Parts: sequence; C-alpha cells; structure tokens
Amino acid sequence: MPLTDNCDLYGAVHENGINNVVKHIMRQRPSLFNYGTAYIAAKPELLCEPIRPDPAVIKYGNPLLTVEDPLPVLGTNGTIALNYCFQLTKIEIDFHPGNIFTLPSELNPPLAKQSFAIHARVCGGIGCPSKDIVEKIPPPQPPTHDKEEATPPGPPIIPDPRKIECFCLDLYVVGHIEVTGPIGNQKLLGKVDGLEIVDIEPKGLENSIECYLNLLVQLVILPQTSIALEKMVFDILNIATITLIPSPTSTSIPNNPAIEENQLKVFIDLEVPP
Repeated sequence: MPLTDNCDLYGAVHENGINNVVKHIMRQRPSLFNYGTAYIAAKPELLCEPIRPDPAVIKYGNPLLTVEDPLPVLGTNGTIALNYCFQLTKIEIDFHPGNIFTLPSELNPPLAKQSFAIHARVCGGIGCPSKDIVEKIPPPQPPTHDKEEATPPGPPIIPDPRKIECFCLDLYVVGHIEVTGPIGNQKLLGKVDGLEIVDIEPKGLENSIECYLNLLVQLVILPQTSIALEKMVFDILNIATITLIPSPTSTSIPNNPAIEENQLKVFIDLEVPP
C-alpha cells in the first residue's frame, strides 16, 4: 500500500540517519561539545576523554574546545580559581522498538511503543593542585566595605593542577513526541516521560541532579530541537496558498506522529482555502 493512500504527504527519518549526523557534527565541530580553560586547551592530553576530530579540524587550526573562564573557589572573592573541563562525549537516539542501546532498569525496559530514548555520556573534571602548591597560596583577604580603601582585585590565582580529577556520567531519557501549537503554527515537540542517571550516590544527590536535568531537557533542549510543520506554505502561481497540517488519527493512521520501525513518521494533509 502506498504510504500516501491515507494522507497527502508522508515523511520519515530513521534513527541511524540522526545518529550519523550527530557523529559527523561532533567530529567537524568538536568545540560545540567540549569546554575547558585555556590551560586545558593548551594541554588537551589532560582532557577526561580524548577528542577525535575530523582531520580538517587540525588542518585548518579550528579549536578543539570552547575556552571558558576558570572555576572560582567559593569564598575567595574570585581571587582563586581552578582549571576544569566539561565534555559531551556521546549522544545517540533510539526509536521504538529500541536496538541502539539498553535502557537502565529504572526506566522499565524495553522501550515502550511510540517512544524514543536518548543516551548521552557526559564527562567532566577539575584540576586539583597538589598539597604543596595549596600551602603556598596566600589566603584571600576579607572583603572591605570601605570604598576608599578597597583595591580592585587582580587576576585570580590559578594553581597548576596535579591532574584532572575526572568523572563520567551516563544519562538516559525516554519520551514521546506530540504535535503542538495552532494550525498554521505547529511543531513536533519531544516530551520527557522518564530520566535516569546511572550509579550516583547518595540517592538524594542523584534525585536532585535528575530533577535539574529533567527541567533542562524538557524546557530548554527539546523545545530548541522541535521540528516545525508551520510556515511550510506555498504560493502556486499566486492562485492558491497551501498549508501543511498533520493528518488526523484514524484506524488507517492510528498514531501521528508515529515512532515505530526505528523511525519517526509524519503524515500530512494539504489544506487549500476556498
């Protein structure tokens, strides 16, 4: 049966296509996924995970990571700071029935029907100085409230790290996709159904981080990656304006959008005003 027997237009994207594009971007633009201080940028061997860029990145001298300011030590009024790095080393998506990765038990595998899953691996580390270096750092002066006696702070002391104390976390998200917005301004928007970080103790720390990340994914990341259906309007010989709208669900189209067969599928109808 042709895919457009029950709709005017049909579109689909396979999980392999999305994952291949993500891998390509991570190799072509590693600075979008790797962050650290200038010290780390000059010594990339200190990174928690090695960066494997496309050869063109090295050839043209493009940055491997985005340079950030050192991390201030609380209570030092910005006079002491530490080197650090933060890396998103892997991100992959899995559409039902799920065959790219295995979900943790907390998310009730296998992947439910009409659902997607995302796996991201995040690594980070702080440049911890040795004890003898710490003992040579003068304690910060207490702040003064006298504006005349106050002296502007100089550049922060950034002790050379003994090494980068690294950690890596595996984040899993499961969700579904909905069509949101009024006709003519509709989008495919991901919704979070569950989120889990593997092996963090104590439990309260894990729950707090998961709460924060759930808000970040649901309110910031997914809305920015929504797929617009609206504004796909065509003027045909200045006679008719055609607007694309999602086909209504029916026995022929039980789910729209549909997540199945390792694909995200969309069925669309054409609306022509009289």
